[in-house]
Amino acid sequence: MQRGRLLTVYGVVRVSQCQGSTVTASQPAVHNAIPGPSCYPLVGTLPDMLTDKDFDQEQSHLYFMKLFRKYGPIVKVKYPAQPPMILLIKPADCQELLQRTMQDPVRPPLASIKQARYSNPYYNKKGGITAENGGEWWRVRSRVQVPLMKQKYLRYYLEDMDRVALDFLDRIATLRDSNGQITVDFKEELEKWSLENVCLIALNQRVGCFDPNVTQGSKPDLLIRAARDFMNAVKECETGSKLWKLYPTKIYKQLQRSMDKLIEVCHEVAQKVEHEMQDRKLRKEPLSQRMNMLEHLLMEPGLTRTDITTLMMDLIPGGTETTSDNAGVLLYLLAKNPAVQKKLQEEVDQVLSDGKAPITPQQLARLTYTRAVFKEANRLMPPMLGPVRSLQEDLHFKGYTLKKGWLVLSMSALSAWDEEQFSRPLEFLPERWLRHRPLGPIHPHASHPFSHGIRACVGRRIAEQEIFILIARTLHRFNLDWKHGELERTFKFVFSPKGPLKLTFIDR
Repeated sequence: MQRGRLLTVYGVVRVSQCQGSTVTASQPAVHNAIPGPSCYPLVGTLPDMLTDKDFDQEQSHLYFMKLFRKYGPIVKVKYPAQPPMILLIKPADCQELLQRTMQDPVRPPLASIKQARYSNPYYNKKGGITAENGGEWWRVRSRVQVPLMKQKYLRYYLEDMDRVALDFLDRIATLRDSNGQITVDFKEELEKWSLENVCLIALNQRVGCFDPNVTQGSKPDLLIRAARDFMNAVKECETGSKLWKLYPTKIYKQLQRSMDKLIEVCHEVAQKVEHEMQDRKLRKEPLSQRMNMLEHLLMEPGLTRTDITTLMMDLIPGGTETTSDNAGVLLYLLAKNPAVQKKLQEEVDQVLSDGKAPITPQQLARLTYTRAVFKEANRLMPPMLGPVRSLQEDLHFKGYTLKKGWLVLSMSALSAWDEEQFSRPLEFLPERWLRHRPLGPIHPHASHPFSHGIRACVGRRIAEQEIFILIARTLHRFNLDWKHGELERTFKFVFSPKGPLKLTFIDR
């Protein structure tokens, strides 16, 4: 990717490729005048993508960047068997669209998950918060978002997450060669770390992912495989061929099998915790002031056992790969930027002192530069393109009419690389996020790595706590180095690092 301005100045003349007409900014516009590639019956704008000499299926975001350069900040595309999609890149436009849809924020459901669950009697025709919209989605989301996203509930797991991080660093120390470079696929090791963390919440226990004697078919091995198979199947089903809608394809069956394995484990754990709570009630023992997440959820009126086990099941794959990829990108950027690494280490050393005591909430709150590093990593190498909404009514927007049923994608990943929004956008500069904004003001909608509003990632606070602990502990113990070329990432539903992470950990 070249340095410099990514997006051209948008002209006042908008050209409708589908209609072959020209509409100036002063003319009233209608929905079919939205700029975009040529549209054809059945295939829509797909030929433009497939005939683009630079198109790469694993780097499709680069194609979208070309569309913005060619057509301006609002672009219409249409792909087979999908409604038209409007692409937005200006933060002010994204802000307006998100505000105007905030009363009924519907996003396209993960149809493969929804179909698999609706076909399984266990779920009672309910897909969970990852697959539902409207009243059914809000019924569950409104009851789980407080315990999942409030720091006072997550502090219950702080000491255990800290122990996971320390155990992981001990494992890292054994996986290095004489130069300190990791000798195995570090991406897989990070998945073990994130799975061990999320199981503290989803399963109320550690599962032993760091055990050097883990064997094939053991509980940690089965959970890792199920989580990985689940995410890979969802990516393939949602971005590839939709033949699974007609008959159970191989990848759809993989999705079903992984779901069955996860729900079996989660149901058993929820049942056990519920029985323990009932026994304490029969013995007239007072409830603990420090209840774990499952206990909170089991006491929540309006949630069924199936609701809770479905949520637990979604947390495991959803909180494993995405969190491990996020942590991997952050470690890579720190390794590539020694000045940033040194400044973060100065903060960590001051806050943790000798590092012998468990991390406290007060210490995490003092890691202000670490938080800036986290924000900057998610700006420069975001996990997703941005929030998407399915319009529930016609919308008059910027001189156009957007029709009910259309999709609107706010591409904050691309606006985060735009020179108009960020000074020196392709450089890793965490200072830009400090309170006094030394590199200039930042539009609140210029970067949305975890979506926005009440449809934002429900596990975001969990992931942040895990990652802050890991970064603090890692940089307190090691210096990081990267001796290779630029880290490549592929985009399939979400961004993921390509190939093994060849990080070097040097004892301080």
